[in-house]
Amino acid sequence: MLPWIFERLVPGTAEGPLLSIRSATGHGWGEHGPKAQRLLDRQKIHEAAIKRYAASLSALIAVFIIVHWIRFAAARLRLTKRAHTLIPFALVSRVVRRSFMRGLPGLTSVGHAMLIVVYVTFNVAFTVYGVEDYSQPTTWSSRLGWMATGNMVLVVFLALKNTPLALLTPYSYEQLNRLHQIAGYTTVVQSTAHGVIYVVYFAHAGRWEILHEDIVIVAYVLLAALLFSVMAGLILKRLNYESFYIVHVLCFIVIVIALGLHRPKIDPDKVLIATLLVAALWVSDRLIRFGRLAYNAVNNSATVYSLPGGGTRIVFKKPLPRARPGKHCYVWLPQIRAFETHPFTIVSDDPLELVINTYSGFTRDLHEFAASRPGAMLKASLEGPYGTTPDTMSYDKVVLVAGGAGATFTFGLAADMLRRMDETSTQRIEFIWAVRRHDNLSWFTQHLNNIRTHVHASKVALKVHLTRMPAPSLTDRGSNPQSADGTGKAGCSLPTSPISPFEKETGSPLSPSIPSPVFLREDPEKDANISDSEKSLATSSSIELPLIYGRPDTEGLIRAAVQSAAKDQRVLIAVCGPNGLIEKVRNTAASCIHVGGPAVELHCEQFGW
Repeated sequence: MLPWIFERLVPGTAEGPLLSIRSATGHGWGEHGPKAQRLLDRQKIHEAAIKRYAASLSALIAVFIIVHWIRFAAARLRLTKRAHTLIPFALVSRVVRRSFMRGLPGLTSVGHAMLIVVYVTFNVAFTVYGVEDYSQPTTWSSRLGWMATGNMVLVVFLALKNTPLALLTPYSYEQLNRLHQIAGYTTVVQSTAHGVIYVVYFAHAGRWEILHEDIVIVAYVLLAALLFSVMAGLILKRLNYESFYIVHVLCFIVIVIALGLHRPKIDPDKVLIATLLVAALWVSDRLIRFGRLAYNAVNNSATVYSLPGGGTRIVFKKPLPRARPGKHCYVWLPQIRAFETHPFTIVSDDPLELVINTYSGFTRDLHEFAASRPGAMLKASLEGPYGTTPDTMSYDKVVLVAGGAGATFTFGLAADMLRRMDETSTQRIEFIWAVRRHDNLSWFTQHLNNIRTHVHASKVALKVHLTRMPAPSLTDRGSNPQSADGTGKAGCSLPTSPISPFEKETGSPLSPSIPSPVFLREDPEKDANISDSEKSLATSSSIELPLIYGRPDTEGLIRAAVQSAAKDQRVLIAVCGPNGLIEKVRNTAASCIHVGGPAVELHCEQFGW
């Protein structure tokens, strides 16, 4: 697809896409002679550079697609006689992934950093490709304009919610977001250099009238919108994401319009085609999303419940087509925010249920509404689902690690896996959940009950850690629970590590792990905010949950789970939670990959994009 798009980026003029050499020099395309020939020759070099850049990007994408499907085939063939044909590839893959999977400060992983290096190298290489006279500033400015316009297409392609890459690779749009940002920064740098070089060149030549032409003034607007968009991403995004999103979309619209007005002619200047392609990609994606939102709004509603500790549960009347626990969808509640949709992870699809933590903006307004009107029904719609969740049934062991509200993802995966099991299933689940407050446990009362009472509950090892100790009662003060051996730890206490991401969030040290049974019981007469299903649960039974006080030794638990797997088995490690937890799990998973060990896969679901 990219080569086809970039083919149509090729303009018929000798100048770059963002500023006009023709208007600056007074030479039109009707001229003949040596100078016109030089312009045509330079035009061909620019065309060759942008085509090769597009081909290089396409080849890079093709590598990821091919590797993904080879690894998919290897997983499917591992129990057949043909599996030996893919052994060399599997061995090389493990060696590479062991190094590239490791986390890197400021970036997702070493592999991610390598991909950025390749991308930057492509941009540098094709910026200088075919340039014979390095002393001509207009030649550099022209090429930078070409590269900026080409990267603009890439930026929009990587931002598509309905990206074809989600079908061809294991990467959905949210996993491509960091690359979208890098491509955006590159576009801004190239556009700025393109404009500054031209302005300095003509100002130095004393040709100020050129800098006041209409297409140049529009270029100023274009550049201002690009810079403002970047500043909003660097500053406003951290302060108020909703405001950032509005600014980001408005800036993009201004950029597209300004680019179209800057190069308004299709013949012979075909830059307008590139502008229309950029707009078409963005508009088509929006139309698809709007169509889904309108379709799912018909006869749909949502019931909202306030949860202890600042949580909110939403249960929808209609199912969402193709929805699966662990994926995410965009929610529209016009009574809360009429012109906004927000993404949340699906914890259950029958009925479709979301559990949402409260922060600021939309989630705060939603929680306040649910607290003031428990059980209220709202007009609602959904758009999605999105995300590329792994096929858990293709693994022999699945290790689920969650921190706090990240359990919405892991509970969804666990529930989906248990639902798909039958009497012949041999898969095992290791479920590790670290949560700050005792109140947060009630957010998933029904899901905890489903796991512990499921027919395949014996295949799930559930470990729930409370990382913030509750205040001791008067009768508890001065005493310490003792085990039979007098070690001060009761039951199956787990080892602790010196420090963890969970402790960093609380800001206080934690006591050693003290497992004790905790009964999650809700009194429906005293709490009107819980759902009907929870009322039923509260009146019929309670959950005896072995709760472990203290931070989990995440690294030790993961290593033990992988080491207990046979060499010919596959292990999936899936994590959702704060960045510190994800980085720790990522590094641990990478260190567990060995040529002679089980096949280890990692899936990271992060809170923010």
